[in-house]
Amino acid sequence: MTNESLEMEPYDEWEEYRDSDDPFDTGTLHQLDLAQMPEDVTLWVLDNFFPETRIRREDDTLICEIEEHLYTKYWEHKFSAYAFSEAMERAVTRLMHEGHPFASPSRDAEDVHIFVRWQLRMPSATPPVGLTASIKAAFDLVWQRADAILEHSDSVLILGKDTGSALDILKRIESKLQELGYYTYIIKEQPDRVGESIIQKVMRYALSSRFVVIENSEPSGHLYEIPHVAKAAECVTVVLQEKGKGATWMFEDAYAKHKHWHKIEYENASLETAVVEAATWAEHFVKDFGNYQTVQLPWLKK
Repeated sequence: MTNESLEMEPYDEWEEYRDSDDPFDTGTLHQLDLAQMPEDVTLWVLDNFFPETRIRREDDTLICEIEEHLYTKYWEHKFSAYAFSEAMERAVTRLMHEGHPFASPSRDAEDVHIFVRWQLRMPSATPPVGLTASIKAAFDLVWQRADAILEHSDSVLILGKDTGSALDILKRIESKLQELGYYTYIIKEQPDRVGESIIQKVMRYALSSRFVVIENSEPSGHLYEIPHVAKAAECVTVVLQEKGKGATWMFEDAYAKHKHWHKIEYENASLETAVVEAATWAEHFVKDFGNYQTVQLPWLKK
């Protein structure tokens, strides 16, 4: 018998997973060494009370694509499946910018079926039990944030000069805020109601928004709106102003007097960076103020 005939193909423990079209449960997943998983293998995990997930490895990273299937025919949530799926996509985007290891949110619909997908990225050395816990936590976090986005109208009102080239600036602010996952309103573009004044319209959107962004480089009707929105209604307000410009000095001392106001100056090319800074400041203020309330107000104490 020759040495050649004694040679055998090396055993590949991943072969059954590479060729399988069937999902695996979490118990099977817990038995695998994911750090050694070949990059051409994708694990399809499906289990009770666990989000459908496909897992693959790229270098030292496990990429877990989580999928939520919303079947509109049997959807019973208080918000429509279409609204909730959009909120889930926005929630992933918001959480990404807050530092969570998410990526690539997407949403598509096929007749009565809506699919929301996003990636959770974890180190390949993560133990399988820890990975499944992280996947479940990621799914719950996105679901809860989507619910909060719809329940609490997670939107931003944008005020400022809204004619000519100034409207282009508002559009840039709007685009960046939408990229960050917010619903946005430029007041000029919202429908009017018969019997409602302009200030009433502005206040309606301001009071339902998480915070207000005011572009203050040039004078316009927003100078009349600021006292109502930022002072009377006490809305969390960020004022963006191009360096070397400004609509008025009348509100300059308000930034020192009122904690819920904040001014950010920007160069034209850095407007988008200023918008990110504005959203970050507003979110921190809302969180810190909420924490203060729950400590100081007896009816809000946990």
